[in-house]
Amino acid sequence: MDNNWQGLQATVKKHEIELMKQQLLPPMSEDIEAALKRLNESVGESRCSIFRVSQAVAGGIAEACRPRMVSIGPYHHGESELEMFQGHKWRYLPSMLGRTQSNGICLEKLINVVAPKEKIIRQCYSESIDNFNGSDLVKMMVVDGCFIIEFFRELSKLIPYLDSPLLYNTYVKAFVMQDILRLENQVPYFVLHVLFETTNVPEGTSSLADLSFNFFSCFLKVKGLRLERRIHLRGVHLLNLFHLSLIPSDQQDNQVHQYSSFHMIRSASKLRRVGIGFKTIGIPKIAVDDDDLNWILPNMIAFEQCRGQKASHITAYAMFMGSLVHTVDDVQLLRNYKVISNHGMSNEDLARFFGNIRKAAPSDVKGSYLASEHIMHLRLA
Repeated sequence: MDNNWQGLQATVKKHEIELMKQQLLPPMSEDIEAALKRLNESVGESRCSIFRVSQAVAGGIAEACRPRMVSIGPYHHGESELEMFQGHKWRYLPSMLGRTQSNGICLEKLINVVAPKEKIIRQCYSESIDNFNGSDLVKMMVVDGCFIIEFFRELSKLIPYLDSPLLYNTYVKAFVMQDILRLENQVPYFVLHVLFETTNVPEGTSSLADLSFNFFSCFLKVKGLRLERRIHLRGVHLLNLFHLSLIPSDQQDNQVHQYSSFHMIRSASKLRRVGIGFKTIGIPKIAVDDDDLNWILPNMIAFEQCRGQKASHITAYAMFMGSLVHTVDDVQLLRNYKVISNHGMSNEDLARFFGNIRKAAPSDVKGSYLASEHIMHLRLA
């Protein structure tokens, strides 16, 4: 009897498993296909450069990578909170065409130079953007790209400002400028370049690099380090170009060959208590205001971490400073030694900022600009 009962139980169990497999196999297969579709095939390739940043990333980095006022590119296109500025972007395209049509540059030509690049544009994004068909994607690249280029020309005073009450609002303008450099809000640099070259009439009046660096200078005042205004310097997008402009050319390709940890570095106050003082040699004095510091560094760190760069210069700098700064006393001590210039932030805000950065993305110092330049030298007091 017991054997019969056990056999019956085994048969029932086997039947239940078969039913479960029939229920699970189709939806799980669909889930696998959907996951692969969401994750762009170009992830991990050098071409993939525009990333979504996980909400789980610490230190407010994920939030700092998302636009607040204007969407650029596909990731945040159509979001209701960004719609106010969407119509305004469209005003820049006819303004540009009004100047260029006498030179034979019409809307058709702009489409012609972008459309052949549709496939490679898609490969630049870490997530699939197949929800946009070819026509929609090309239209987006033309509208967003021309908006950025014309906006840069306005800032460089190459063209008159568009009669726009919206951008006369300094609050709106500041948010728009910040959004242009957020990681999730990028378009490939080659799209901007081809649109710029096509519409650069009369020829030779400027370069996209010059316009970009003029835009970058709105955010940074650099002492001891100048933005590298090299015509041949091209990033994969504007955020990357900004990132490269802060790193000396002879340091950009450094690779990390050994590992070192920031965990062994004590805070500035603890180092001072054991008789160690500070001397700055070669440290870039980057003076930015509080709003800019809170989003510029997180976006560059997110780009370095998402792309898996072996020489994460900005991350290394931020993590090193985060190791030195734990309290307001650490901030004040480093300010006394002029290691930290006056950013317009309180000691409390700076301590909180570097504390959040410290939690966000552990990095290694060797192989970075920080190590090669010996940015911070400790000496016996």
